[in-house]
Amino acid sequence: MDATQSRPVRAIVLGAGYRGRAYAAYAVAHPDQLEIAGVADPEQAETISAPRYWHDWRDCLAARPEADIVFVTLPDALHYEAAMSALDMGYHLLLEKPLARTEAHCREIVATAVRRGLLVMTGHVLRYTRYFAHIKAILDSGELGEVVSIAHQESVGFFKIAHSHCRGNWSNSRKSSPIILQKCSHDFDLFHWWLGRKCRRVSSFGSLRLFRPENRPEGAADRCMECPAAIERDCIWSARKMYLEYGERLGYMFADTSRKAMEKVVEESPFGRCVYACDNDVPDHQVVNMEFDGGATVSLVMAGYTERNVRTTRISCTGGEIIGDGETLHICRFGCCDADLDATSGPFSHREHNPSRHGGGDFNLVEAAIRLARSGEAAEIRACTEGSLESHLIAFAAEESRLNGGRVVELK
Repeated sequence: MDATQSRPVRAIVLGAGYRGRAYAAYAVAHPDQLEIAGVADPEQAETISAPRYWHDWRDCLAARPEADIVFVTLPDALHYEAAMSALDMGYHLLLEKPLARTEAHCREIVATAVRRGLLVMTGHVLRYTRYFAHIKAILDSGELGEVVSIAHQESVGFFKIAHSHCRGNWSNSRKSSPIILQKCSHDFDLFHWWLGRKCRRVSSFGSLRLFRPENRPEGAADRCMECPAAIERDCIWSARKMYLEYGERLGYMFADTSRKAMEKVVEESPFGRCVYACDNDVPDHQVVNMEFDGGATVSLVMAGYTERNVRTTRISCTGGEIIGDGETLHICRFGCCDADLDATSGPFSHREHNPSRHGGGDFNLVEAAIRLARSGEAAEIRACTEGSLESHLIAFAAEESRLNGGRVVELK
């Protein structure tokens, strides 16, 4: 037996934030399959157990640790440089989305990996859940005919839009990446995967509606803990409320969720800022219209102001439709008495039997990356790597359209 088949795959983790910890947790659950060989992070590398640590990811790669794959879970602006460096050294990649901040850099990463026969597994975890994979299986079966249109909404959640896209790391497209790329590349990946076809034309509209300086209450302070009590008490977006009162919705983002640590977050970090006094510029709502090869049309609504963080979908086919609420699928077959059935004999839940987030998708994606890194199957590795690009091309076209008043953009 090849030695690579009998030992765990060895991984280097660049970036020990939420996504780095989520993927590295697979090594704790399956030590026979994955071993973390080293971690690089300027502040919290040791939140992931490993034999070696570095403060800077460049120093880590310069040391050329003995490993098979590099998990790149750094801030978006560093993805391109880190990915190209790792590929140049011959490592496979699990590269958190987005691949890079520009189309040219995304294409270069993919082209380099293909030329060197290396894997680029993008963090498109949704296709690795039972829920979304079940939709794929139904469509591929042909039992509902051909897909005519898809209407899909990503409800971001009011707490998530404020945390990540106003106060947080993805609030400013000049420093990170556009929200339609960072948040919705998941959805574009699903559409491309479900249809098995390429997107050809895109148009998009969207803007930043609420979190703007002119909407700031008179007398409000720059930080929530310094705000007059009469204002802060009635503010939906109070950081004290979000992180100290109902912080369970956002706690998974932080390595330390103790009361003391979260008080420090509110008092000292960017997450304690007034939502009307940040440097954010990304839209809080956006719509994207797409036309795919063969004529199927897709509409995506990205809605920031929702109670739940969930994706809902309605897929219209020539012989029936699929309606999904994020947990249960209802299958309607035209002209049949079973016009409103669940996807299985009972309610179909997307929850997996593993502890990872995204309905088990995090661990399933890591497992797929391990399998490909071990297999060395050139055709499958290339297909996976090139497939990573499609969702990004749609996102870049959508942002180009939005910035140009909704002009239709033809994909290259």
